[in-house]
This record gives sequence, structure tokens and C-alpha cells, in this order.
Amino acid sequence: MNRSISLAILDVGHGNSAVLMDTDGVVVIDAGPGSALLEYLREENIDKLDVILISHADKDHIAGLLAILGSENLEIGRVLLNSDAAKSSILWDDLLYTLSKAHSVRDLDFNIALTVRDTGSLDQGSVHIEILAPTQYLAGHGPGSNDRKGRKVTTNSISAVIRLVYEGEPVALFAADLDGTGLENLIEEGLDCSAPILVYPHHGGLIGSGDINEFADKLSRLVNPDVVIFSIGRNKYNNPQPDIVREAKKNNPKLRIACTQLSKRCSSEVPNDEPKHLTNKFAQGRATRHCCGGTFLVEIGNGPTLLSPSISAHSEFISTTVKTPLCQA
Repeated sequence: MNRSISLAILDVGHGNSAVLMDTDGVVVIDAGPGSALLEYLREENIDKLDVILISHADKDHIAGLLAILGSENLEIGRVLLNSDAAKSSILWDDLLYTLSKAHSVRDLDFNIALTVRDTGSLDQGSVHIEILAPTQYLAGHGPGSNDRKGRKVTTNSISAVIRLVYEGEPVALFAADLDGTGLENLIEEGLDCSAPILVYPHHGGLIGSGDINEFADKLSRLVNPDVVIFSIGRNKYNNPQPDIVREAKKNNPKLRIACTQLSKRCSSEVPNDEPKHLTNKFAQGRATRHCCGGTFLVEIGNGPTLLSPSISAHSEFISTTVKTPLCQA
């Protein structure tokens, strides 16, 4: 293939999904909660996915993979995810069964592991894909156990933390639903986790156990981002949490905060007209005017990394449309 490198951080509602178009293949990071990823791939005429990385077993990260597997027009190379014996949902069982059957007839390569040892084996061209967490130790413990310091391990604790690096410079870090136990283990490993773009864990929501302010402060210092993206659905969980936004901006007053959809904390009403600042890529909230930033595009390898929609266009939309924007508080 001879094409430019790009990264799309998709608006899938309350969930996560991103698509890396590299020089030698396509990598998907999480599949979102429904059909949004599949709709994006169809609009982009993408018919082959070389690698699919599923951070953990929650519905809003895995459900879209079943739609992908059910499509007759998509070729899939490899799927990697961490198992969770504590998950008892029909969705989780259906996904594992479907992947296992596809692996047995050699339709794809299915691996029940996504840990730090996979760094270096996932690249599909010029972008280096690092798995910063979990370690084999933490993934081996699995949900329902405790780590060696007595901290409870959940499915979120073993969320895969994925960093993209181009020519030695970090591009973006995807923190899935990393919780306090996972974050403490990540910090203790002493790895470089810096990145200009952070797709924030838990969609900017509550982290389970632990202090939310302390978590936000530690994560902000660890990644030191210039841009934080909250992948949220307007009608679910009322994210992002103001404390998280406040802690993130405290460590970097110039930090750009961006949400895929318009939080009800920022505006009780949606715009009357379709926003003009959005990219032309598929976004789940476009038809209902729920988008704030919509789907974000990152261009890699042609000079500076660019994030669209632009700061100026996005800021104008916020200043003229949004009544109580958290990002500008």
C-alpha cells in the first residue's frame, strides 16, 4: 500500500474505537458499543483489518466487534484481547465463541492475551504500537483477584493501555477503562507514558474505587498531554466529571479538552442546526446533532501532527452554542 498515515478517534457514543491507517495495514483499537465502527469502515471503503486490539471485556469496547465479525465484506487478520472469567454476559460468550470458531477454520488469528510482551509485534507500517499495560503478571492474576499489594484487580485493572509512536515521537495514548489498581501498576513499571493526545479512561467518568481527584492528577502527570479527548455519549452517565476536567487543566492550563459528543453538563439542549465545524467522517451523533467534536482526525507523518476539527473552529462552536462549557471553565 502507498498511502498517508492517519488516525481516526471515532464518535461511537458512550464507548471507544479508533482506526489507524498505516502504510502497510489497518489497526483497530476497540470496537465501540454498536455498529458505528462498521459504518465508518464502510464509508471509508476499508475491507481489510490487519489487527484488532480489544482493551478489555466491557460492552462499550467489544459489542461492535460482533458486527464486524458478522460482515461478509471484511477480512480480518488478528484479534487480541485479555480474557475475563468473571464476565458472564451472553455478549461476552457470543464474542469468544465466534472468535474461537473463526480461529479454528483459519478465518483469523485469535489470541487471548494483550500485554506488554506484544509491543513490537503489532506494527503495520511506520507507526510503532506499544502496549504499556497490563503486564503479564497483572493479566495473569485476572479479575477477581488481588495484586501483591492487596489491591483489587477488576476487568478495568487489566485494560490494555496502548501508545502510538511515530519516528520516536509519541502520538496518542489510549487508556481504555484503566482504574486505580491498573494505574498504580503502570506507574510502578516506570515506563514512558507521555503523549500529546490522551483518550481519557472511563470516558471521563467515575473510576470505581479510589479518589477521583488523585487518579486524575496522577494520570495527568504521567501522560502530560496537550489534548484530552473524552469519548462520551450525550445520553449516558453525564460525563465528563467536572473534577476530572479541573484536575487535568490544573496541571496544564493550556490543555485542550475535547468531547466526541456534547455533554449535558455543558448544554441542556442540542444545537438547532447541524454544526459546521465537524470533519466529514462518520460520527454517531451527527444525525441527532449530539456531536461536540465528533470524530477526531490525526494526520501523522506529514509535518506536525494535526487534530481536526481545528481548535479555532471547535472553539467558535463552543463559544457560540454551548452555555456552560466545562472545557472553558
